[in-house]
Amino acid sequence: MGAGGSKTIIAGGLKHCTLWKADRSPSCRAVMMALDALNLSITEVDVNMDKGEHKSPELTTLNPLQTLPIFKDRELILNDSHAISMYLANRYSTSDQLLPRDPGRMSVIAQLMHFDSGILYPRYQMAANPILYENCNFVMPQHVCDIECAYNDLETMLAGKTWLAGDTTTLADISVAATVSTLNVLVPIDHTRYPRLSSWLDQMSEEIYFITANKTGLGEFTRRIDRGTVCDDSVFKCPRSSTSRRGSVTERN
Repeated sequence: MGAGGSKTIIAGGLKHCTLWKADRSPSCRAVMMALDALNLSITEVDVNMDKGEHKSPELTTLNPLQTLPIFKDRELILNDSHAISMYLANRYSTSDQLLPRDPGRMSVIAQLMHFDSGILYPRYQMAANPILYENCNFVMPQHVCDIECAYNDLETMLAGKTWLAGDTTTLADISVAATVSTLNVLVPIDHTRYPRLSSWLDQMSEEIYFITANKTGLGEFTRRIDRGTVCDDSVFKCPRSSTSRRGSVTERN
């Protein structure tokens, strides 16, 4: 069930916050991972993009661009995953690990998130959209080249570091991991050419928030790419809370 005839359920945690999302979207999964890493719970509403629910009058009013995610906190509406994640960390987190308050470190993280939004995500869209929406059966050679160039950039960025912004995971790692794990489905990362990037993604995949918030949607995306599978309505049972989503994944594992 999408946003349009959803039954209202009061979520635990931040009851005044709602996230409209689709799990197959890397940008939505980035926000979900940020929520789980920050241990925040808000109301989450699954939107069936195959049925065009993201273009409904209700959601178009919230986001005229007709994209996901959409985040609402009282009267505030945000439609960019990076802005949403930074807002959540700034507004509701008591820890500064994922988003340090130091201006220098915060700027490094912002710079990496701009790399995600300006380089990685557009390359994901260029490669994936023809397969998802135009009956194309392969990633075009130029898109493969562009994605591998981005892999090379990340390999260089990770020189001498475990994580992208230093010694600990931050919102930069979360945002980039959501996109890179999806790119890895389209153009598998060659661990011999990109050993640092491959090791970084392996470490990210072991983080609990990657498992609870990224793994399911990544599997859905993979099925869509491999077989063109469209999800049935049984998976759309929102609104639900972030806490209940995390709990259901923990039970399955």
